[in-house]
Amino acid sequence: MVLSRLSSGLQEALNKIRGVGVVDKKRVREIIKEIQKTLISADVKIEQVFELSKRIEEKALQEHLPAGISRREHLIKVIYNEIADLMGGEEAQFLLDPKRQNKIILVGVQGSGKTTQAAKLAKYLMKKGYRPALVCADNFRPGAFDQLRQLGDEIRVPVYGDPSEEQTWKIAEQGIAEFKDRNVVIVDTEGRHSLDKELMEEIGRLEEHIHPDYTILVLDSTIGQRAEAQARAFKEKCNINGIILTKLDGSAKGGGGISACAAVSAPVLFVGTGERLDDLERFDPKAFVGRLMGFGDIKGLLQKFEAHVEKEKAEEAAKRLMTGKFTLVDVYDQLEQVRKMGPLTKVAEMLPGLGAKIPKDLLGIQEERLKKFKPILQSMTKYELENPKLNRSRVERIAKGSGTTPEDVRALIQQYNQMRAAFKKLRKDRRFARMFKSGVNLDTPSF
Repeated sequence: MVLSRLSSGLQEALNKIRGVGVVDKKRVREIIKEIQKTLISADVKIEQVFELSKRIEEKALQEHLPAGISRREHLIKVIYNEIADLMGGEEAQFLLDPKRQNKIILVGVQGSGKTTQAAKLAKYLMKKGYRPALVCADNFRPGAFDQLRQLGDEIRVPVYGDPSEEQTWKIAEQGIAEFKDRNVVIVDTEGRHSLDKELMEEIGRLEEHIHPDYTILVLDSTIGQRAEAQARAFKEKCNINGIILTKLDGSAKGGGGISACAAVSAPVLFVGTGERLDDLERFDPKAFVGRLMGFGDIKGLLQKFEAHVEKEKAEEAAKRLMTGKFTLVDVYDQLEQVRKMGPLTKVAEMLPGLGAKIPKDLLGIQEERLKKFKPILQSMTKYELENPKLNRSRVERIAKGSGTTPEDVRALIQQYNQMRAAFKKLRKDRRFARMFKSGVNLDTPSF
């Protein structure tokens, strides 16, 4: 789970707020101390934490509250807003013109993952309807061109490189000319083991010759607060107007990385949330903090569904999933979509309270098991899909038709029944039920 330590710490603090009778100055300061410990453990700078704490206390204890808002609700909203501001505030703009060639340079130190992020960004833009191409302007690292070409082949994006050319800017110029029919060209540049003068001069020459629309810095989130020093150094020497923060899925220091970037006014445009080439997401600070605090990111969930199915089907499928009214027909329809969306643990993070209430073994469906489930579902009749209480002869027939075993068929039915039971139990949660009774607000977290 993304930044699980930070998430669990914030949710624990909020649970304490919900459990107190009176929210007074003493209680507010107790909660703030919990938040301080959580943020510092996530490698957020102490100075930032203390400034945030002061603002929370001042705003939480204001005399006049909005009509219909309790002191407890107000405190939760203040904490949410302040942490979201710490992480960057509003979602940064990332605007490309599909009617012309857009040029993007990726920069960073060696080992930050620029080459992989270049391919991830290309795939992301393909899904948005752009026609991207990749240019390897890194002849410093042996094998860089071969790696980018392999990644390009995997996502079916053309790649240009010239291992014999020593000048980085010349390779970039040649690649841009080669791909004049493509509306996005992503240039993967060379890096160094440290922030040296030669690297910065090389980036400066590159910008001078190709005039990029975006110069995006790739940063490793595991370096925590040191991200600020790197971001500041690059921002002072070149026109950094965006950041990709990588390895956020397994980083205990990710909070420090994000807040460090915000501190130098370098917006995080994308975050890497896994090893697959699909694991690149636009960074929305408010949605991100909402997920950390357990409010859920319903809007983000629907956006993920929309990437693979029509909007109407996405909304209906999400509704059936969250209300527990789904059948094996839905399992069949959504199986491929779930596989594309990534592990179910990531999907669960976007639903309020799911991570804590659904057993981890239900979310840990392995790829091999999913591969078996699909042919089993294809071998079932419509009646069997809608009424999965199958006798022995039906189970054996389905197993034979799908090339699996009766145990595999029963495992699928057991998995389905467990999920139905888990979601049915979740619906009894007052907060969850109240949210769906009044209607889900897709733009703001439900407090």
